[in-house]
Amino acid sequence: MNNPSTGFVLALGGGGARGFAHVGIFQVLQARGLPVKGVVGTSAGALAGAGFALGYTSDQMRQRVIEFAHSPLASHPRLKAMRGGGAEACLGLTDRVTRLFCQGLLVKSFLLDDSLLGTDFFHEMVSFFLPPVRLEDALIPFAAVATDVKTGQMVVLDRGDLRRAVHASCAVPGVVAPVEINGRYLMDGGATCLVPTPVARGLASGPVLAVNVDRDIGAKNLPGQSLEYYMRATEIQGYHLAQMLCDLADMVLRPALGDVHWADFSRAAWIMDQGAKAAEDAWKQMEALIRPAGPWWRRALRGGMGSSS
Repeated sequence: MNNPSTGFVLALGGGGARGFAHVGIFQVLQARGLPVKGVVGTSAGALAGAGFALGYTSDQMRQRVIEFAHSPLASHPRLKAMRGGGAEACLGLTDRVTRLFCQGLLVKSFLLDDSLLGTDFFHEMVSFFLPPVRLEDALIPFAAVATDVKTGQMVVLDRGDLRRAVHASCAVPGVVAPVEINGRYLMDGGATCLVPTPVARGLASGPVLAVNVDRDIGAKNLPGQSLEYYMRATEIQGYHLAQMLCDLADMVLRPALGDVHWADFSRAAWIMDQGAKAAEDAWKQMEALIRPAGPWWRRALRGGMGSSS
């Protein structure tokens, strides 16, 4: 009887609120009983991947995401100011004054401080989702990817305080202060490895399933100012780096998330649903990639062995 031990190694990309799509993908993987041998995450991918590696069900994670989306953390005034956009005419006077005030504070923080949200925001967010355990406590191999601010090197965190490691991986440059771990000051892993496929290759054996939740590169209009041109060039660089990293995977899922802003947590349920849809649409390809020829595995998949549904 063929009893294979193969399974996917997940490489989960960063993208802020867009990373909630990972939870929808977990829903399909767990419902279908598809084995996962290891998880590597960058930024939002580290936050979601840690929960999966600790053994949380997709239902548990989805409920927690919904609770977070309605929490004061998700509606932080500075997050709203960073998102910008929206119909200003639809805002009440108090909301407009608050937004202008926060935007002024953002400019002040951008010029004078080391971060826009201070040191506590992402620490509280990570603590909202994850327990105070060590990375070694994960049920399957797990690692979070961060970036060393001084050397510019990618740093793989697979030992020590799990919350602190995920916090470092999520520390968006300029938005959150770097996190010190073992004498190194670390920031968002997306600066060096937005979709951590190379790390997944070394974490465990098996085909690598990458998930890219980054925004599409297309733009309707030209930038209007010199700083916008500079930011546009940085965005294009990041996009092509992510594409090259995805090319190293055996398979890539890219949920259709449109132009959802990384700080827009209000669409959490829809984002998770889009992740589930991407996984369902690609199920046959995933099954074909991981399934050996033996009859045992075919029967297991057809019977939903290990299914949570």
